[in-house]
Amino acid sequence: MTDCSPRVCPLPLLLAAGLILLASLPAAAGGFGPRLGLEDGDDFFLGAQGELGPVLGEANLVPGLDFRLGDSGTTTANVDLRWYLLPLPDTGLRFYGAAGPTLVLSPGTELGLSLSVGLNIPMQSNRRYNVEYRFGLGDIPESKVAVAVLF
Repeated sequence: MTDCSPRVCPLPLLLAAGLILLASLPAAAGGFGPRLGLEDGDDFFLGAQGELGPVLGEANLVPGLDFRLGDSGTTTANVDLRWYLLPLPDTGLRFYGAAGPTLVLSPGTELGLSLSVGLNIPMQSNRRYNVEYRFGLGDIPESKVAVAVLF
């Protein structure tokens, strides 16, 4: 891992601030909400996720920031492009795929690629649940299972 303090390497702090700013845009732009899950099979994490778009063709921009609970205290930030692939007729359910960079912000700084598949479950008033499996390539968490609520 690279030793990177905020004074020497401000990129992680700038990225985290940018993710929070993007995710705080009005709900009309897509949505924002909390998420929680299990990382690498045995550690819980809490985080936040936003969805903006579409921003690139049919792709939505999905920034997220997660805080791993446990001994390592790892913080990860990711910015995915999400494509809704398969709607289930008459249910509102939509399957999606996503890909994007993931940056581990602490205890060291590492960069990798996340590939995700998930299910978007609608609720009332433009709210929705996401259930997602994330697979990591590189020096980032290898797997995450998450549930999010977007408002």
